[in-house]
Amino acid sequence: MAASIMQTRQECYICRAKYNVSTVRGLEEHHVLNGPLRPMAEHYGLKVWLCHRHHNEPGYSAHFDHHCRLWLKKEAQAAFEARYGHERWMAETGKDYLKCSML
Repeated sequence: MAASIMQTRQECYICRAKYNVSTVRGLEEHHVLNGPLRPMAEHYGLKVWLCHRHHNEPGYSAHFDHHCRLWLKKEAQAAFEARYGHERWMAETGKDYLKCSML
């Protein structure tokens, strides 16, 4: 299991990025890429810590909100491309989330 390439501290990624709050209790690991890309997420460390509210509760959370999911995928792509480049991202995923609209 690879460590996250998206964050270095074990705190809620969304709480820190969106609200500048460090939530460190009740954290759950979230693989940003799901389905057939989940093994890739595990291999490359495309995962983040999320508080339960932002991971798996109705409202703004990774499993309930499309905008939240897409934002996390864009963050993952940016982190991956900073290390490995855009060509490798496209070869691995076949999808450019950075060009996807949030609408």
